[in-house]
Amino acid sequence: MRPRTAAPATLAAALVATLLLLAIASSGASAATVLKKGDRGEAVFELQEYLTICEQYLGSVDGIFGEATHRAVVEFQKSASLTPDGVVGDLTWNALQAAAAAKTTTYVVVAGDTLYDIARRNGVTVQQIAEASGISNPEAIFPGQKLIIPVAGAVGSRSAPVRGGAELISWSEATKVFTYRATIIDCKTGISFQVQRRGGHNHADAEPLTAADTAAMKKIYGGKWSWDRRAVVVVVGSRRMAGSINGMPHGGQAITGNDFDGHFCVHFLNSKTHGSNAVDATHQKMVQAAANM
Repeated sequence: MRPRTAAPATLAAALVATLLLLAIASSGASAATVLKKGDRGEAVFELQEYLTICEQYLGSVDGIFGEATHRAVVEFQKSASLTPDGVVGDLTWNALQAAAAAKTTTYVVVAGDTLYDIARRNGVTVQQIAEASGISNPEAIFPGQKLIIPVAGAVGSRSAPVRGGAELISWSEATKVFTYRATIIDCKTGISFQVQRRGGHNHADAEPLTAADTAAMKKIYGGKWSWDRRAVVVVVGSRRMAGSINGMPHGGQAITGNDFDGHFCVHFLNSKTHGSNAVDATHQKMVQAAANM
């Protein structure tokens, strides 16, 4: 059965979404972050997602402020009657957020709906809809309730209302999403690298995909491998999941030539260690930190 989708957002819904976007921007990185060509990191991911939502950017949402992103910024600034200098300051951030909010739609909950199913159908996350709709308990939606869907069809996007964009989802769900390859983003440094899952029953065992990915991962750990846990975002397609990793090669491996002798562990909400078959408190602390970035 096709999902029942409401007409474009009402003026009131769009105003609520706009105010929400501006409120979050005032407390997040956007209002304090000036971006320019050559920059990298989470703030650039956010910028590219806004540009994608506003139909100004068709490139990869990769966190790299390259030539394509620069051109998209300039074109957006022209359309918004801003100085087209390609530098993203407060005025450009605010204009992007308002433009993204104008593209929200509403959805009316029907019997049998879950917020997860609605989010999956619309290519966004549960947290994104909850933030935009002012829902404190995502499990308590009811038929007839109107939800604000913050992004309609923005592939690879976290949506405007969510700064960090990391879903806090359980291992039982994460293992179904992270089945092959992913991008891991370190929350503290913004450094990212590609990985391939090797297996893992209680949590995911993964390996850096290439020697360059291994070098990026080692840089996160200050150039020395460590068992220390770190908060990360695990990106698979449009899903961005809160996770935790350690930085010590161990055990077997499936990839050769990547300068990584073994694999490392990727934990999610309620995942367990292999040896003790118990939840690791430090990994869980990092998972929660990733979700709250």
